[in-house]
This record gives sequence, C-alpha cells and structure tokens, in this order.
Amino acid sequence: MTQRFEGATCLVTGGGGGIGAGTAKLLAAEGAHVIVADLSLERAREVAAEIKAMGHAASAHSVDVTSEASVAQLVDESWRENGPVTMVVTCAGIIKIQPFLDLPEADWDRTLDVNLKGTFLVLQGVARRLVREGLQGRMVAVSSVAGRGPRADVADYAASKAGVISVVRSAAMALAKYGMRVNAVCPGVVATEMTYAIQRMRAEDSGGDPDEMLAGAVAGIPIGRIETPEDVARAIAFLLSEEAGYVTGQALNVCGGLEFD
Repeated sequence: MTQRFEGATCLVTGGGGGIGAGTAKLLAAEGAHVIVADLSLERAREVAAEIKAMGHAASAHSVDVTSEASVAQLVDESWRENGPVTMVVTCAGIIKIQPFLDLPEADWDRTLDVNLKGTFLVLQGVARRLVREGLQGRMVAVSSVAGRGPRADVADYAASKAGVISVVRSAAMALAKYGMRVNAVCPGVVATEMTYAIQRMRAEDSGGDPDEMLAGAVAGIPIGRIETPEDVARAIAFLLSEEAGYVTGQALNVCGGLEFD
C-alpha cells in the first residue's frame, strides 16, 4: 500500500465504527497517525487497538462534537500528544426514522446538533489552531446523498446533511487563503450498523422484513452492490491527498450511482 500520509496526523471524529472506523484504518495503513475520536471512548479504544495490532499508529479520545469545550479539549490534547493535526475527517452522525408529521422538536434539535453543528465545531476548532500555528490543512466532512434531496421519514437528517455541504463550501472559501482545502463526501447505502438500524426501523413502521427492505434498497444501486465503509474511505483518502491538491469546496457523491447531482 502507498504511504501518502507518512508522518501526518489525522483526526477522525465518529471513528468508533462504520465509515469513521474504516477511514481511520485506511489512513493509518497509508502512514498517518490517526486520532480515533468518538463519544464512546470504549469504541474509540477498540478501533485504535485494531489499528495498532496491524502495526500502525493510533490513539483514542472521547469527544462530544456538540460541545465547543469538548472539541477544544480534543484539539489541544491531540496537538500536545501527537503534534500538529493537519488532516481532519468528520464522521460523527446520528439518524432516526420518523415521519415528517411525527418528528419532535427535540429530535430535530439533536440531529442538527450532532450532524451539522458537530461538523462545524470540529472544522472550526482545528482550523483555528492551524491558522494560529501558521500551518496548512486538509479536511473532509461526511455528508450523505440524503442531503441532495427530500427524505420524508428523515427530514431532520436530510436537512443536517444538506447543511454539512453548505458548511463545507463556506469553510473552503474562508480557509483557502490559509492554504486549507475542505471537501465533503456523500455516501449512499453503506454496510454499517446505522444502515441496518434504519432498515429495522422502517420495517417496524411498515410491518415489512428488514432484510428484504435492505435488498430492495441495494437493488436500486446501479453498480449493483451495497457500499462498504472502505469504498467511502478510499474517496476520503483521495480528497485528503495531494492528488486532490486543486480540489476544494466540493461534495463528491460516493454512492454507486444513486445520485448524479
């Protein structure tokens, strides 16, 4: 495997599972020291331990991405223990299936807090430190194809992921003069616990079978198979690499052809 990130330190929030864990492992395999950050310190430690067992460098931290103080502490500790953090991937996210008419205000607020505000706080927190230190950086936020259009039973999630794309564009414009690049990826149907939980919730509401519902969703993917966390991780790694050195403010669909806009 190439060592595109040899000597770099990368922070991955939501790194305790799913796309975050897959990304952390790939970046570590390509030479980065990966800081695996998650609300669950136990899950972060498990992923960091897997990375170390493969002979790569990783450390684990707990973070609440909805708290500016928690994010600031994470950035300070990461810098102190591992040196400058010049790469960031924001993967922390939540979703809950609820019809538009039944969506409670509290659930709307929680989804926007984690998915949108959490992305903003992490990008801002690391960018502030990089500017203060006079260093350049590369950042990728995980959005979703749900942010590309309407979703009747996850209106809060779709809104949050559309917001992530907007924040990425604004950050890219604001930070370009400091030599920073900021992009997003928009995954589709990914083989993660979050996806399986979505199908279980939809099946419970409709009285259907979750496996059949997932199969139906996969059948609609032009490439013909479910997406893996590694599929997303490879796209993230490209956007972090010098191969994408002239790419910023973009939201790349990584969805097997589900979306084209």
